[in-house]
Amino acid sequence: MRILTVFTGGTIGSSLSEGAISPKTENAFLLLNLYKEKYGAAEFDTVAPYTILSENLRAEYLEKLRSCVEENLGRGYDGIIVTHGTDTLQYSAAYLDLVLGITDVPVVLVSSNYPLSDSRANGLDNFAAAVSFIRSKEGRGVFVSYLNRGEEGTAIHRGAEVLPHQPFDDRIFSLFDNIYGTVKEGEFVKNPDYREREREDLSGKLSGRVVFLRPYVGMTYPELPDDTKAVLLEGWHSGTLPTAHNELREFCEKAKECGVPVYLTGSIQGFEYESKLLFDSMGIKVLPPMSPIAAYVMLAVR
Repeated sequence: MRILTVFTGGTIGSSLSEGAISPKTENAFLLLNLYKEKYGAAEFDTVAPYTILSENLRAEYLEKLRSCVEENLGRGYDGIIVTHGTDTLQYSAAYLDLVLGITDVPVVLVSSNYPLSDSRANGLDNFAAAVSFIRSKEGRGVFVSYLNRGEEGTAIHRGAEVLPHQPFDDRIFSLFDNIYGTVKEGEFVKNPDYREREREDLSGKLSGRVVFLRPYVGMTYPELPDDTKAVLLEGWHSGTLPTAHNELREFCEKAKECGVPVYLTGSIQGFEYESKLLFDSMGIKVLPPMSPIAAYVMLAVR
């Protein structure tokens, strides 16, 4: 079994030095050494298109990562593992999932909640589960392998299904808990209730600015930069937005004047508050259920 490991930095490739966590290219190989010490020999090729802390992720890094993965998909590997920082893991996972679609071999993103030298780190578990998943040959496309604290198995998520983190919480969840499967004691078991959702396969590049807004009490709306291509509003958990006053309507009218479409994510049809009935009159386009990050990436690529 041959696996390509793509190192991009992040906590999983970092060490603590002089009180700060910093990514260094040489740290990446600690992961492979730890794996071989615990699980035995394996054949890994390696490449490092860039090395950053993932909070510094930008469009140019996503394009480099995509190019790196695409170049290696047809080179006889059984799978590709991408090591990544946890902060923005969901963005890279959703982007690769949406632009690459169902690849012939699994592409699995892994991260670590702490540096690998920390006993609390789950990075080695996540990496080992990714290897086991690839070995099982039971998945094609882009995935995330992640062990939440307190759980027995390492979950395998579809890349575009992963939800944003909650504050102060490094755990990872899928939309509607729709995980692809779980790795326990080195064996992958597919979730019998997993539902493959329809997805829009994209092939474009990230271009233009998507203004992404989350609701809060007393919300105010910004001026739209000149290069804005779309606005994405995230609704409250019930899919609603504050519509009792004029701020949202005025914002949508200004967006229309600028030729900028306004979209809403997080709204489910069939459970309609009166506030939701106003969306059509404001020109708000309601997206089907998907991770807010996947919605953002989808609009950014269009």
